[in-house]
Amino acid sequence: MDNLKAVFFALLSAFIWGSAPVLFKLGLRGDVPPLVGIFIHNLTATLFALLGVLILRENPFAYPLKQILTIALGGFVSGFLGLLVYYKALKFGQVSVVAPIASTSPLFSSLLAVLVLGESFSLMKLTGTLLIIAGVVILTTSR
Repeated sequence: MDNLKAVFFALLSAFIWGSAPVLFKLGLRGDVPPLVGIFIHNLTATLFALLGVLILRENPFAYPLKQILTIALGGFVSGFLGLLVYYKALKFGQVSVVAPIASTSPLFSSLLAVLVLGESFSLMKLTGTLLIIAGVVILTTSR
């Protein structure tokens, strides 16, 4: 049952994340530079997260410092650096090309999970990885 929940929430997140680039592109069509875009993006996310923490009466600093700092580093890497280059790609490219290419991030996550977390790498994961690479090649070479 937990696996079914995980799949449901993963698909829901894919739908939500899949709709966001269209909104980003619409906002970046004008004069808004990518850095201002990620500032607005992250400010909005921070305000909603703060509201959630307050409503649920959570103390985000009540956890081990090492875990907090690791998550903070992930936030810097994805929430700032990743978004900055993603917004730059959206500013100059088509959403229908940029979003699928950027969505190859699981390719890198899988590799890092094997190297850093010691997760297993199976034939099925290799097959999926090769399909991701093939999809990127098809997207970037088609007109």
